Amino acid sequence: MVSPTHSPDGLIVLLPAQPGDSWHWWRVESGAVGASHAFDAGSGAAPWGEIGAVTALVPPADAPVRDGPMPDMPVLQALAAERMGLMQGGLQAVGRHVAVAEDAGRVLSCSVSAAQMDRWMVALAELGLDPDALIPASLVLPRADDALVLADLGGQLLARTTQAAFAGEAALVEALADDLTQVALNESQIARLLAVVHANPPLNLRQGAYGPRRVSVFRVGNWLGLLRMAGVAALLALVLMLVWAIKWNIDSSAQETAALQQVQARFPAATDLDSAERLLNAELAKRGQGGASFGATAAALLETIRPVPTVRLRDLGYSADGTLRFTVAAPRAEDVNTVLISLQNQGWKVTVPPALAPDPTGATVAAITLRAP
Repeated sequence: MVSPTHSPDGLIVLLPAQPGDSWHWWRVESGAVGASHAFDAGSGAAPWGEIGAVTALVPPADAPVRDGPMPDMPVLQALAAERMGLMQGGLQAVGRHVAVAEDAGRVLSCSVSAAQMDRWMVALAELGLDPDALIPASLVLPRADDALVLADLGGQLLARTTQAAFAGEAALVEALADDLTQVALNESQIARLLAVVHANPPLNLRQGAYGPRRVSVFRVGNWLGLLRMAGVAALLALVLMLVWAIKWNIDSSAQETAALQQVQARFPAATDLDSAERLLNAELAKRGQGGASFGATAAALLETIRPVPTVRLRDLGYSADGTLRFTVAAPRAEDVNTVLISLQNQGWKVTVPPALAPDPTGATVAAITLRAP
């Protein structure tokens, strides 16, 4: 038999084997299990009052347990192997929930219909119960070598051998009677075993998708407060950015308007900033000033040609619109292209003929125009 242990105060309930049957429950106080009580779920409010820790026992016919030896491997690997073995057997594929556990150096496993698990959880929730452990009722019985342990728990017959824990159906018990010694437990022994199971569940079906909900550290009050503060700070930063963007946009619009008015005082034809810029560039070009002046454009050309000694400047001309026209010659077309690419990289607007052609001397000659950006 199992040695007595201290059980936390709370409640043990046995779910009915058939819908409409009575529930049975026991109060656990100071490590002792009280008398059994029957309760009809449809009769009104639950009678147990203060709850505490809750252990729910499920009918053995719907939750048979396999009890096998521990393989020669770490416990976690052994449990994983047992779970995988049940899944590969096709049980999981047809909508079943698998639970495994280590108990006294052995491996317990149980495969339950997921639909049945859902019904049990709903039935418990309707009575205001969220059990800490959901245990096959047959595991209340102890494991005994070469014996068939039997008991009646709330009108449900329980049976356990060394290899399994299951419902004590008459035909199955009779089939095992010839090979195993039968041991029947009385009510006081059952009460003692209930206390043990309540304190140390051998196999809890609340695993995986049916595991108890845990409070996330991100849902506690302090974290929520910090998240609110972070959200408010982000919102304030966004509002501040929008205010500054609007302010800068207003200031920019005011400065653009003032600049356009100044240009219109000299050039009434300017209607916007683009036309004002074109008129100013044309006026500066006429005066030989600004980026479009002859001096600036010619200086850029000469500075670009200087590092390429094979390129020769043959003629040069400048028009009133700020365009510099010139002809260059070089032994190779690559030398001319070097000058053109350099001018373009500096931002100058360069126009070249579609193809570079050699002159009678064999040099590559190109007529090019250059304008300020």
